[in-house]
Amino acid sequence: SMTASRLERMRSCHFAYFMEYGLRARPRETAAFDAPQIGTFLHFLLENVTRDVLAEGGFAAVEQEELHRLVRRYTERYVEQELHNFQNRNARFRYLFARLRTTAYAVIDQVAAELRCSDFVPMAFELSFGGKNGALSAVTISEPDGELRVGGKVDRVDGWVHDGKLYLRVVDYKTGKKSFDLTEVWNGLGLQMLLYLFTLEDRGEKYYGQPVEGAGVLYLPARDAVIRGSRTMSDEAWRKQLDKELTRSGLVLDDPEVLAAMETPGEKGYRFLPLKVSKTTGAISGEALASAERLGKLGGHIQATLRDICREIAEGNISADPFWRGPDHNACQWCEYAAACHFEEGRGGDRRRFLPAVRSEE
Repeated sequence: SMTASRLERMRSCHFAYFMEYGLRARPRETAAFDAPQIGTFLHFLLENVTRDVLAEGGFAAVEQEELHRLVRRYTERYVEQELHNFQNRNARFRYLFARLRTTAYAVIDQVAAELRCSDFVPMAFELSFGGKNGALSAVTISEPDGELRVGGKVDRVDGWVHDGKLYLRVVDYKTGKKSFDLTEVWNGLGLQMLLYLFTLEDRGEKYYGQPVEGAGVLYLPARDAVIRGSRTMSDEAWRKQLDKELTRSGLVLDDPEVLAAMETPGEKGYRFLPLKVSKTTGAISGEALASAERLGKLGGHIQATLRDICREIAEGNISADPFWRGPDHNACQWCEYAAACHFEEGRGGDRRRFLPAVRSEE
């Protein structure tokens, strides 16, 4: 059994996978309030606030004052339960968390603005695949040498019912600067979102009681969005800069009705979806657009990639073979196991794996 994050670690570098999951080596941890902790806090807020808002009639029915009251309630709960009221925390930690509160309001406000004007409604949070408590069974790949079972969970699943079908999109809250990257997905990295979308398409009718169509996958940034600007910056300019910082990425079904249900573009185009509208023709464009046929081909490719991974596990490959797309974009850049690796190109199995760029048209 594997989680999707384990699969991604393996495809980024076999040696790093061996260190983390074979030897179970633990990197040194700093005492700062770092990106993973920021992500955990914002995940906690987004899930709980959104769930409460839906119980109160949805974002269109909840005023901003009530929304912010919920943010305060869950922030206080997080500080009490997870941070133990800042016991044994230094002044810097407290400062960083105080700054993060401002970001939290901005992120929640932005998600609220998006869902107020969308026909897609959150249907599930932390939807799990596999394991004892999984809502859906693990994704299973059978090979002659063994069986690969992939489990994990999706941060949020949004749905829209239209013409007797339930259109689903998978939303993932991203902590760092990472965005959806087709090149990495094609090469076996960041498979999780699409893998779960295709699994929901395949098994969703039994789970939801109606036919399911995949509407897309979206990465929603959930990070400390620091907006640097002057005190004279207008609210409009500040919002524009925040929107840029929290730009979504992903793939969405190239269907006019589905896109209209997700978001109706304003005078300046789309605010949330990573798409552009031609001012002259009104045509919608962007790397995020994918036809049903293209999504189907991508689903077939992901199945083939999982079979490759299944064989790699059986072979016991632990070579240091980091993926490489350049000096500023590679598996070694932030690797916690570099001190134990001593990578040397050409020595034994040490080699960089260069990932050829893939565009959506290809």
